[in-house]
Amino acid sequence: MMRFLTVLFAIGVAALAPAIASAQSTPAPAASPSPSPSPNPIGPAFGANDPCTSISALVTRPSVTNSVCTVRPNHVLVETGYQNLSNEGGGNAVTYPQALIRVGLPIPALEFDLTPPQISRGNAGGAVTTGSTDVGAGLKYVFGYTPKFNYGGQVFFTAPTGLNGASAGGTTTSYALNAGYTLNSVFSLAGTVTALSQTNGAQRWPSLVPSLVLGVTLPNATGLNLEIAQFTHANGPSTPTRTQYLLGIYRDIGPRVQLDTSFAVSPTAATGRYKYVGFGASFYL
Repeated sequence: MMRFLTVLFAIGVAALAPAIASAQSTPAPAASPSPSPSPNPIGPAFGANDPCTSISALVTRPSVTNSVCTVRPNHVLVETGYQNLSNEGGGNAVTYPQALIRVGLPIPALEFDLTPPQISRGNAGGAVTTGSTDVGAGLKYVFGYTPKFNYGGQVFFTAPTGLNGASAGGTTTSYALNAGYTLNSVFSLAGTVTALSQTNGAQRWPSLVPSLVLGVTLPNATGLNLEIAQFTHANGPSTPTRTQYLLGIYRDIGPRVQLDTSFAVSPTAATGRYKYVGFGASFYL
């Protein structure tokens, strides 16, 4: 599996494409002498060649890579999920509902993001602990796009509101640049580079998280995401870099609902090997 993913990403990098828009470009509707409903179920296009006109282009889970596209003004996208992570040395961690609430703001191409507390339940050495994670909020914006390429950025902050050991113990900050490139009707690339300021309450350290996704569009509104991501200083200051490989499968159930499942592994012994499975659902309102 890991060798297969690595080969695919090597092909993607060799293509020298910056990254993906998950959906194909959609031309703006033709002018009409009388008002008529928009043919786009997620809201009117921002202009000609707007690539962000389907739910598959908007949803950002389950990959580390962020989608470039933002929610249309006066609309809301709710992403939810469940993840079960198993460590090689024993023990596992379950996180749910992995909620991300994305709200389209009156300024076109700008959205507000909110992550409410998540439930985190760990089992290590026979002891089970359950806590809630920190609350986070941020902004996301599409800087620009062409028929094949789009790019944007986002900022996100969390506050130490978590309980029972699930909090970072201090504020965290992330700044991300996102880009997407459509290779053809089947293949596309997406990439994100995130700069993090992390803390464990007692220490604070920087981390850089680059990631790359090869997207494959299949029949029947189904698609695959093959991703490689790295996390520098993964476990604290001056600690090694972790590598993670992910396979995600999604399917659109109509124009406003998407279901997904994913499997990921980290082979990096120095940061602790693990694997996880997850599934989720996203709803466009």
